[in-house]
Amino acid sequence: MTLISNIALAQDELIQIRPFGTNPGNLKLMFYDPGNITEKAPLVVVLHGCTQMAKSCAEQSGWNKLAKLHQFYVLYPEQLVLNNPENCFNWYRAADQSRDKGEPGSIMQMITHLKKNKNIDSTRIYIIGLSAGGAMSSIMMAVYPEVFDKGGVMAGGPYKSAESVMKAGQSMMGMVSKSPEDWGNLIREQNPEYKGSYPELVIFHGGIDPVVSTNNANQLIKQWVNIHQTDYEEDGHYDRFKNDEDIELTVYKNKKQEEVVRYYRIKGIGHTLPIDTGSCPTQGGKTGMFALNKGFHSTFWAASFFGLIKAPSIIVGETALKVKSTGLTYSVPFHEGSNYYWNMPAGMWITSGKHSHKITVDSDYQSGLIEVTETDKNDCRLEPCYLWVEVKE
Repeated sequence: MTLISNIALAQDELIQIRPFGTNPGNLKLMFYDPGNITEKAPLVVVLHGCTQMAKSCAEQSGWNKLAKLHQFYVLYPEQLVLNNPENCFNWYRAADQSRDKGEPGSIMQMITHLKKNKNIDSTRIYIIGLSAGGAMSSIMMAVYPEVFDKGGVMAGGPYKSAESVMKAGQSMMGMVSKSPEDWGNLIREQNPEYKGSYPELVIFHGGIDPVVSTNNANQLIKQWVNIHQTDYEEDGHYDRFKNDEDIELTVYKNKKQEEVVRYYRIKGIGHTLPIDTGSCPTQGGKTGMFALNKGFHSTFWAASFFGLIKAPSIIVGETALKVKSTGLTYSVPFHEGSNYYWNMPAGMWITSGKHSHKITVDSDYQSGLIEVTETDKNDCRLEPCYLWVEVKE
């Protein structure tokens, strides 16, 4: 039976694929194909934490639900107890911190194998990991910057924060600090000939993490802003993300004012994955030893940062307007039982249909962004849809 048919028969389960290469790090390739992909699609690489396996990581994180909803593949490299008694990726071993060697070499071989056998968009490959998986995610982005468009680190740390088992504990306790330039140099030394861009980074870290100090998040930010040739000054800080007082968001931008690092600090949680269990499209995951129902689905927000979340519909209406236009109509598909909440730019106002799927609008002189958010019959709030409208004299 072929690889393709094997995958087709197991759309709702992870399958193991072998062989996939020389596998220098002795890892397992576990893969999820949502079964509804018809064109080139993104690939997300998800790295589990210590004592976890690919299956529990998939169940607790909820990545597969999002993959099916938004049509992308998920690769779950899996550690073997033979390699590490606690089933951790060996992020602190010098032998597993370089290109094409050890565990990074195995993970890269998995990606290469899947690119050859699946309909993967090579420009949209992402990586994210929890704890030791987060630290390995840092390694992969550092040594293969040309492969990943964006990446994420959850309760992990910077590249080469430790290079031996003896130093791993010091690093986890937050005792390793460097200047942004020194952190950045550790990555540049791995890629002396590389002239391309580096992945943008999203970080999640519990505010009271007793296993991996939040100083690791701070050091990781230093490393990544430096490798993006920008500074360690905050470019945006929000104490209440989405009006949640426990979620603090900090944003760092490059000299072109493009966001390069996004840091979610989750107050009141320790060394765990914050999720939002539920059936809505923006919810998911399953509580467990390393997953806590916090009303904040970090997996969804990581996928959103990666650009994987598709808008539920498209706003239909005129986009090029004359000054003082009247009787304009804008609409999204009608769904029984849904309510629609429109947000208009300054200089535009709704004259009828305020909470329906179709509105009538008058405009003044200003261009702006029309936004609509749908709450469906199950009281699930969907992601907003947007339409830019240009007003010309």
